Amino acid sequence: VNWRKAAINTALDWDQAVSKYRKKLESDGLREGAVDRTLRSIDSYGEAELYDKIYADSPRFNTKPNKLLVSAVKDRPAGEALDVAMGQGRNSIFLAMQGWQVTGFDVAEAGLAKARQLAESGGVKIKTVLSSDEDFDFGQSRWDLIVAIYAMEKRSVHRIRNALKPGGMVVVEAGHKSASGAPFEYESNELLRIFKGFRILRHEEVTDLPDWGKGPIRIVRIVAEKPR
Repeated sequence: VNWRKAAINTALDWDQAVSKYRKKLESDGLREGAVDRTLRSIDSYGEAELYDKIYADSPRFNTKPNKLLVSAVKDRPAGEALDVAMGQGRNSIFLAMQGWQVTGFDVAEAGLAKARQLAESGGVKIKTVLSSDEDFDFGQSRWDLIVAIYAMEKRSVHRIRNALKPGGMVVVEAGHKSASGAPFEYESNELLRIFKGFRILRHEEVTDLPDWGKGPIRIVRIVAEKPR
């Protein structure tokens, strides 16, 4: 596990570390299937360790709710909301303050603990679940709102679509493929293809400041509503 600890203590770049480890396993002669199984077995553990380290330090990202989310839920009736990879709960707490019943999950217990602390300080209740996206039970037609801010794994797209109630809304913000090193990168118009059949309330590909406070990068955003 030394390579993983090194990644956490230096670049804090889990995806880059996994990519390097894949190359090492391949150079050691492991077959592709064995490499994939090995990486899957460590993925959730390593990701949790990475984000526990991040959340234990001073915040490296915007602690205010995401601007796209704030705009998307304005004047929308509150209901059941899911915050994917909720981190320290900035978006969950904002939604709870607007009257939403919020469940959030994350792989990092440090982030969830901070979210619970902040929610209590703010006088609101949120439900937190320690889970990866791969293991979380999204359910079927369960949520009025799903929020995935720099958090939507492509392997979870179909579950997110199915988990929304008819008329439910999804809010996604992520890095554009051209923004090297941005989390959860998507090609131009890829989010439109992913949510084909939904009513598109907002879609944009812009150069803007991301939530983690670096300089402007290319960002993709979508707000879409599932057909009733």
